[in-house]
Amino acid sequence: MAVFRYRHQPLQSFYFLFLASSLLLVKVPYWAVRYALPSKRPQPWSLGRVILVKCYRVFIAGLFQTSVAPMCYDPVAVEKSGKGDELGLVWTDPAPELVIGEIAEAARINGIKAERAAGYWLGRRGSDGKHGQPAGPDEKVIYGLHGGGYVMGSAHPHFATGYIYRNLLDKYAKGYDRIFQIEYRLSQSDPLPAQGAFPAALIDALAGYKYLVHNLGFKPSNILIMGESAGANLALQLTRYLSQNELPGLGRVVPRAQLLLSPVSDWGRTQQGPGTSWEYNYNCDMVHDFFSGYPARSLVGNLPPEAAWENSWLSPGSLRLPHPEGTFNDLPTTCIIVGGAEMMLDPIKTVRDRIAADIGEENVTFYEIPHGAHVPMTHTWHEPESRLGYEATAKWLESLK
Repeated sequence: MAVFRYRHQPLQSFYFLFLASSLLLVKVPYWAVRYALPSKRPQPWSLGRVILVKCYRVFIAGLFQTSVAPMCYDPVAVEKSGKGDELGLVWTDPAPELVIGEIAEAARINGIKAERAAGYWLGRRGSDGKHGQPAGPDEKVIYGLHGGGYVMGSAHPHFATGYIYRNLLDKYAKGYDRIFQIEYRLSQSDPLPAQGAFPAALIDALAGYKYLVHNLGFKPSNILIMGESAGANLALQLTRYLSQNELPGLGRVVPRAQLLLSPVSDWGRTQQGPGTSWEYNYNCDMVHDFFSGYPARSLVGNLPPEAAWENSWLSPGSLRLPHPEGTFNDLPTTCIIVGGAEMMLDPIKTVRDRIAADIGEENVTFYEIPHGAHVPMTHTWHEPESRLGYEATAKWLESLK
């Protein structure tokens, strides 16, 4: 599918005008009639819920035809605005020494270097009123990774993922006073200048982890790594890398646990066809354009195209991985939360089964939110599925004590 065809003005403005008018005058009235009867709806949702999910899908499609810039925040611009301290902005140093093995080789192929990365804090400040104070005695912290298909999104607290983390701090993550998110590099490719391919995001996430452990003094056993959507894919990459490697200057710094919310698991789309979640949940999800080819192409970069379905770092739920056995050896306790109405439900279940096979079923918690679309915890209107996801998270976090 061609992307960003209307990225230049005035075409972009004309396209959005067309999109808004067609949505309000044609699509919404059509959906209101088509799904007026509950028996015609793809899930046992209200009519308003069905229409909202459809509108989100149209909005995402519009971004891929114009620009993803509205879904991104430039930390340099935030710093220049003078609001960095207010928003919890900090900078982490590059950590090139941590990039080893096959990840170093992928970085070489894609021309990726370790760079300084921004991060944002949520939660308790220090006595001086600033964020980023050293860890307290046995203090626990959540290290979060935002979603967005690796091509959009931000760690900025005003991005959608910030809603999840504020909710956790306010109500559900008892024993945690702070959450840190890294502003990892995003991927892009033709028709935009190529940049940020794999493993750029992982290298930035490593720098953020080193910042927590080395600079602030958090014990790895007190760090919970979590992410949503593509961020959950990255969280799994990071946790796996930390758990399976002796890193220069750090050693084997395995985190306490990982929490994966709707992890993207199959960029190569190997689980499609009749009887799959891709088919039976196709009309009740909103992430179609993330699997149109552009995000995967941008992420793969100069690696062979088949990396989208054969590289276990990128697509751990692919059915075409050459040797999936042992991929997740040594991982810590893992929780996966997914919506039952997600198109990518099947690949996520494959990841669950592979992790359980490698570390034991007793170390894997899996919760499928009935009738939940992609990451329902992101949306205030996705009730009761959103609340059920938060309650499952709180229950699992309590079990870690």
